[in-house]
Amino acid sequence: METDELTHSVWDITEDEFPVASPLREQGKFLLRYAILAPSSHNSQPWQFAVRDETIEVTYDETRWLEVADQDKRELFISIGCALENLCIAAEHFDIGYNITYHANKDDNLVSIVTLETESEPSFSRPPKLFDELTERYTSHQLFEDQTISQETRDKFSRTIEEDDVTLYLINESEQKRSIGELQADADEAQMADPAYRKELGYWVGMGALGSSWLMARIGQAVVTHFDLGEREGQNNSKLIERAPVIAVLATHADTPTARVKAGQVFERLALLASAEDIAVHPMSQTLERPEMRTELAARADTEGEYPQHLFRLGYVEEERTHTPRWPLESQLS
Repeated sequence: METDELTHSVWDITEDEFPVASPLREQGKFLLRYAILAPSSHNSQPWQFAVRDETIEVTYDETRWLEVADQDKRELFISIGCALENLCIAAEHFDIGYNITYHANKDDNLVSIVTLETESEPSFSRPPKLFDELTERYTSHQLFEDQTISQETRDKFSRTIEEDDVTLYLINESEQKRSIGELQADADEAQMADPAYRKELGYWVGMGALGSSWLMARIGQAVVTHFDLGEREGQNNSKLIERAPVIAVLATHADTPTARVKAGQVFERLALLASAEDIAVHPMSQTLERPEMRTELAARADTEGEYPQHLFRLGYVEEERTHTPRWPLESQLS
């Protein structure tokens, strides 16, 4: 699928490299070096960019769509929203204005157009410390410590949301977490029982997209593809949810591609804020990948008629921060 190899070198970027005296086109291309550091489902990195003078067209690459796990492209649009948010944060840091036009609801691969401006004030000011976390943010799969997240910190999360049509639900009540954990176990077992799902997951594991060495990636691909590990995964992930200090759900009023893009922007903003607060983040999507379980999650999370788009854990852990590899920016420009 890719001619370029996955690499960790893309994380080695410093703001001193920003081309201050260059045209907006070159500055915009530099901003995309931060955009591609965004998280994505299975680390599929489904975004593509076209830089045209003062505009950046954001599209999706259908060859990186998870057709089995993500049949309605919910996770694809959330992933692209994360990259779009990184782009916005980097632009603000370098005093570049921007305007976003969303196109995701149309029947083509165009998701949004970002128009860069040399003189413009953003309609919403994100916390400045988020920029520093663009190269620090990571995902943790570990069991979180038994340490509560303060109300003050949870309020900070809520204040970072400007979108009227995206709602953050923070769940810390034990019985509610247990109920969601049970649903997670059921989702894991159902997904892993599907050979097509295991084959797709095995493909991405085998590519090394999740950060394993070549040998371990190949071994992991064989194991995931040929063995139903649903019960084991379900028990483990259920425990991760039940023991997390906070379970977060992002929900939207509408269930459209654009709503999902905006949910992705909010998630990335929250993930970067969590990183700044030394709080680990772990997205868990299985319950959202099956329509009947997504409906049940809405009931158990009490999303008040809104559509759940993203589920993730928040908590503390003693862990060295590690990054998953990325394809070079050049392979994602069209």
